Amino acid sequence: METFFIDYQRLIMQAYEQQQANNTLPHGLMHLTPGNLKEECVKKCTREVSRRDQKVIRDFCGDLSESKSCQVILQRCDTDKFRPLVNYLRGKSDKTDEKNIELLAWLLDFPGRPWEIWKTISNGDGTKKVPMLDNTSETGETPVRVPDIKDNPPVVETGKPVENPIIPEKPTIQTLMDNRQEKESNQKQLGGKSAKTLAAAVMVSLVLGTSGMWWWKDKLTSGGCMYWHEDHYEPVACDQKIPYTTVIALDAEKLKHFRKITRPDTITYDAVGKVWYSKIKGKMEYYTWAGEHPEVFGNQLKPITPYIIRIHILSGGSQNNDTIVNTMKAVPTWYSFGSK
Repeated sequence: METFFIDYQRLIMQAYEQQQANNTLPHGLMHLTPGNLKEECVKKCTREVSRRDQKVIRDFCGDLSESKSCQVILQRCDTDKFRPLVNYLRGKSDKTDEKNIELLAWLLDFPGRPWEIWKTISNGDGTKKVPMLDNTSETGETPVRVPDIKDNPPVVETGKPVENPIIPEKPTIQTLMDNRQEKESNQKQLGGKSAKTLAAAVMVSLVLGTSGMWWWKDKLTSGGCMYWHEDHYEPVACDQKIPYTTVIALDAEKLKHFRKITRPDTITYDAVGKVWYSKIKGKMEYYTWAGEHPEVFGNQLKPITPYIIRIHILSGGSQNNDTIVNTMKAVPTWYSFGSK
C-alpha cells in the first residue's frame, strides 16, 4: 500500500515527538528559534550529506546552484525561512510547506526520507507501517479512495490519443540470454553452412541488443542532468547550454514519471493522491508528480483534492449527478504511467 504525503508527515511528527519525549532531539530542535534551527542545519552539514538530502537543502533555501556546498547555502540562507517550521513545531500553525517537513526529516535522520508516491515507509522497528487517512479532508469532504493500479488497471478508450506515453523499459540481460538460448537450440537442429549463418545472426542480434541497452542507459544517465521541455523532462549533459532553460541534476524517477497533464478535462475524482496542481498567474496547471514546479522555482506543487476537481475541472458543480457519475467512471489516458 502506498504512503500519501499526509501519512509520511505524521510518521515524521511521531518521530519528532518520540525524540522529544526521550530528550534526544538535536540542540536546535530542543531550543526552537529560527536562529538555533539554522545553526543546527549548518552544524549537521559538516558531516557527510547524501545527494537527496542536498536537494532537500537547496529546495528549502531556494538556491539550486550545485557549485556551492550545502554548508555555504545554509549559511547564506535567510533566517526567516526557518520561522514557518518553528511556528509549526510550536503549534502556532496547523500547516506547513512540504519542504519544511523534508528539512525536519533530514534533521531527525528519518529513515524513510524523502517522500515518494507508492513508497512504503518503515516506522523504524523493521515493520511496515502506513497510517490510515482521516475520514474527512480539510475541505470537509470524504476523501476518495484511489484504486491500486496493480489490482485495477486503467481502461483506455480506443481511438483516443495518449497524452503522456510511458517511457519503454530498457532491455534486461536475462531477456538477451533467453533469446540467445532459444536461437542456440534452433542452431543444433541445422547443419553445415546454415548453422554457421544462424550463429552469425545470433552474434549480430546480441551485439545490437546489448548496444541498444547501453544506449538507453546512457540516454538516461549520461551527463547527469536534465531540463524541462514543454510537458516533460529531457536528459542532457550538464555542460550543455539550453537557451532560456534551467538545467538541473538528473532524477531518474522524475525523468520517467513527471508529466504535465495537457488534457485537464480527463481528470476525475480517481486522480486524488496521484495528481498535483499549481496556480500560476490565475491559471491552473496539473502534473503527475509531486515536488517543485518545473519552471517556476520555489513554487511547490500541491496535491489535488475533490474540492479542486469539482471547482476548477467540473465547472463548479454545474453538472448534474448523472454527468458526475459518468465522469468518475472514465479513467483519464494520462493515468497509464507505471508505479514503483
